Amino acid sequence: MKTKTLCSVALLAVIGASLALPAGANAEAKSQAAKGTMTFTEDNDPKDVVDPEDPTKPIVDPKEPIIVNPDRGSFSIDAVTELNFGTDKVKAFASNPEYFAAAIPAKNADGDITRGNFVQFTDVRGTANHKYTVSAQLTKQFTAGTSASTFLKGATIDYSNAVITSKDPAAQWPATTVAGFKLAADAAGTGAGDSVKVLENKDASKGIGTYTIEFGQYGDGTADTTAESVKLTVPNTNILLADTYTAEITWSIAEVPDTPAQ
Repeated sequence: MKTKTLCSVALLAVIGASLALPAGANAEAKSQAAKGTMTFTEDNDPKDVVDPEDPTKPIVDPKEPIIVNPDRGSFSIDAVTELNFGTDKVKAFASNPEYFAAAIPAKNADGDITRGNFVQFTDVRGTANHKYTVSAQLTKQFTAGTSASTFLKGATIDYSNAVITSKDPAAQWPATTVAGFKLAADAAGTGAGDSVKVLENKDASKGIGTYTIEFGQYGDGTADTTAESVKLTVPNTNILLADTYTAEITWSIAEVPDTPAQ
């Protein structure tokens, strides 16, 4: 019985081998490639102005002192806040008076909120290079409303307690900290000053998304610095009019060309 079994197995092996020999008789393999496509388009939709301390929540019906950019899109300053330094009386000052910009009242889905002054910006361009700078400039010195030739000569604005936030992944942020800075007029103290770089994204693969830089915070567990983070200093040599003085602060976002390594 063992011999039959072994012989049967041997015979099957021989037959199997003989069937495999005439390979040239097989039909030639045919093939056809087909494409797979996926298209991404640049997101030019206007972005919501969000709560700087909870960026998952849009600010409801943002209005002054929040100024919303009507041209916001894939690469833009989305919103900035106006600075209200309050009211004081005309008098002789022994030293340079200092004034702090008021905190910002607003509303999110949870109700009324108070926030520090802020700037919101977006970069969702369809490009490989996402290097950019965010800058601020005193483009018009504080000028009296009734006299275009009367300025708060030499007045400066100091920004401090800056915090950057976003609902986008932290690993993609252009920076995790923002240093304080000062805005000043020209050498004469009355004209437009130099542009100051507030944030620089140096990594071409980061900085994608929407971000807010808030000056001072009000959130739980944080000391309330909302009303003491943007400071106006006025030289006491100015002769003051009983008037409202208005300045212009311009925020900009600009692409930085990606220079190939030498």
